[in-house]
Amino acid sequence: MSNLLNFKATNLRSALVLDYRLKQEGYDRGLGLKGMTQQVTFSPYVSPVLEYSSDINGGNPDKPLVLGSLTFYGDEEFFRKKGLLAGVAFGGTGRAIYGDGRYLDYNIGGSYTYSPEHDMSVMQGFANVCSKNDIGGNFYVDGCLSTNRLRRDLSAQTTSSATLSVAKLIAEGDRRVHQARFGIRRFFDDGYEQNQLTLQLDTLHNSNLFTSINVSLGDEVKNTLAMSHSFTASVGTYLMKKPFNASFSYVASDGGMLLGFQREETTTLFGLKYAIHPRFSLLVGYKYTSSNIDYFDESEAIVGVQFAPIQF
Repeated sequence: MSNLLNFKATNLRSALVLDYRLKQEGYDRGLGLKGMTQQVTFSPYVSPVLEYSSDINGGNPDKPLVLGSLTFYGDEEFFRKKGLLAGVAFGGTGRAIYGDGRYLDYNIGGSYTYSPEHDMSVMQGFANVCSKNDIGGNFYVDGCLSTNRLRRDLSAQTTSSATLSVAKLIAEGDRRVHQARFGIRRFFDDGYEQNQLTLQLDTLHNSNLFTSINVSLGDEVKNTLAMSHSFTASVGTYLMKKPFNASFSYVASDGGMLLGFQREETTTLFGLKYAIHPRFSLLVGYKYTSSNIDYFDESEAIVGVQFAPIQF
């Protein structure tokens, strides 16, 4: 394992960091330095939230729905509300080590945000647990369960998934380390279930650069709009000695039916994240959805501030 790490222990500080990282992943001896790591940990956290939302209430687009020769007009009371949300996020993360290179990662949390302009709140809760297992030969088998609940004034949605994946670490000398992963996922939404395949390649370069590419494929869900394929990519590095991340995603969905009309759409998202201060990062981006039914076309700017969590 240690032979695949990109950062060599060339001085005491880096040796201590590497020793700690190895022990955190269940390798009791680490580099052989003194000190033990806790086998079971849990760290509660809390952080403020400040963001702009184009759909605070989970409402409908502010335009008529046109289907062939039919035109439907919505009630203004159910139109989407836009504005700033402020609140708090809270939760906890932890790890339980149960063998060499084998551990359980878990986190649970939620958030509450409020819009004074519209006197509306948004509540979200989530839980994730992943079993990570080194099976030798730089191969890993991981099993993960996750669930997420989002509740707004006019809507509520729960999504869950169960994923089994196999990963392989591949080193290119001192230049870079790759982690290639293949997984199968069972995805659960309020109205449907779907099988998905995932392919992911993460690369740690020796120039303070991290890249990630992910491709997902979903099987057809009859009469339901569901993901058919998606592509995401991200790059992380340092800009003026501060963490910087750029991301892109493309999701194509099909199979939907609305009053006898087929529905298909694609969603494209660009995002930038820059740590302008050790305690908070600036988030900016743009999201565009194109549908074969104009009613569902939308574009929105993404602006927010992400605060570093306060851990206890």
